Amino acid sequence: MHLEYVVVGVPISNQSAGSSALLNWRAAVESEASKNWATTPLTGKLKAVIINFHTGDKPSLDLDNMSKPILDAMQNIVYRDDRQIRQAEITHVRIDAPFVFVGASKLIVAMVQAGNEFVYIRIDEPTDPFPLPK
Repeated sequence: MHLEYVVVGVPISNQSAGSSALLNWRAAVESEASKNWATTPLTGKLKAVIINFHTGDKPSLDLDNMSKPILDAMQNIVYRDDRQIRQAEITHVRIDAPFVFVGASKLIVAMVQAGNEFVYIRIDEPTDPFPLPK
């Protein structure tokens, strides 16, 4: 694994272009990425894992609009270009859902226990060869 971090709060859609909320969200993602990634940007193929831990029955935005500002904000910090992301796991999960924590990231466990909405972000090596669906 290359990087794992969280951004506290509700993600903002890329469709909110030009809004202060989107600019603030991107700044929060960039800030947390910078705090957790102190080396030069990666240059190889990568996998992104993004999990939005939200409250209520319905997430505040759809998956593609959630992931775009996050992946864009990490450019030139964690990796050179978001085209390096060759695989992605993007998920919405209710923060109050029943969980099995065995083997889960300690960071996720701590944040779920805190109970605040957050987005978990991980940049990793892609699965190679990629397993095709059955």
